[in-house]
Amino acid sequence: MIYILILVLISGLIAYIGDALGTYVGKRRLTVLGLRPRITALVVAISTGILITLLTLGAMTIISEDVRTALFHIDTLRRDIENLHNETRSLAQVKQQLEKEKQELTNDVERLTSTVRIKETGNVVFRKDEPLAVIVVAAQQSASEVMKELTTLIINLTAKVRRRGVNVQDEIDFFTANRDQLNGMAAHIASSTQDMVVGAIAAENINAGEQLGNVRFILLPNNLIFRKNQEIASIQIDGTLNRGEIARNLKRFMDEINQEVVRLGMIANPLTGRFGDLSSDSMLSVYDMVNRIKELNRQFILIAAVPEDTYAIGPLNVTFRFEETGERIFSTQPEQPDDGAAEE
Repeated sequence: MIYILILVLISGLIAYIGDALGTYVGKRRLTVLGLRPRITALVVAISTGILITLLTLGAMTIISEDVRTALFHIDTLRRDIENLHNETRSLAQVKQQLEKEKQELTNDVERLTSTVRIKETGNVVFRKDEPLAVIVVAAQQSASEVMKELTTLIINLTAKVRRRGVNVQDEIDFFTANRDQLNGMAAHIASSTQDMVVGAIAAENINAGEQLGNVRFILLPNNLIFRKNQEIASIQIDGTLNRGEIARNLKRFMDEINQEVVRLGMIANPLTGRFGDLSSDSMLSVYDMVNRIKELNRQFILIAAVPEDTYAIGPLNVTFRFEETGERIFSTQPEQPDDGAAEE
């Protein structure tokens, strides 16, 4: 901007000087190169205009690279513009082709996704990591005795999957295909001093009508996790809250119980990582428990306990009792007489 302003000022100054010089030449009737005074004045005016143009072009050439390009490289610039137009047209054609290919690929992906979804969910009878059969094998048996129990496991497994519409080779072929795993488990169990849980787990989704594929075996000790009447967890419950908040607190408590029993070594369902609803015949439904807590309308301690010795394989039966200042005010487990009273 400053350069343009300077050019305007200089051009105006030159025009003024040229006009003054032409006027002076005309009044004095001066001549140049023998020309008449009027012609001389005209030459001065024309020279002034030429000088202004040359000054402007020179200054703009020095100042602006675009002006230099327009003045001295116009042909190259035209060629470059034409090349850009050609490249633009080529890129537009390439873009159109890529969009067409993209649409075709999108259609292929949708078809494959639909096929996989049908494969995974349409006729699935056993999901990946779902238990197919589970048994407990007692300790202190010979390897041949353990192998008989493992054979029973295989028979139960094949019978179960057949009932669900899955094709399976006969038991002998299935046993032969998994002989190394079964022999290894039999040897380990025979040398163990505690009962072992043996499970057959689906290694992949299995659809009805398909051939039973790979089966994964698990081997875990059936440890005693809880003794009869042992407490699992406890929480302070506020019966003055609304039913929704009470239900959410109960849900968090159930989750804590599940995490605790898994931490202590119970064998969870590999498919869910949980023990179902943690329910038993003596356990109230969550709805009934919420109503019972709301009826009390005060704070107390909710305690979860097991009514019987519970091993790693389960089942996990849970009873609940409400206590206030150490006294029981409600329990989902019926009162049972003491052993001494029963003997009397």
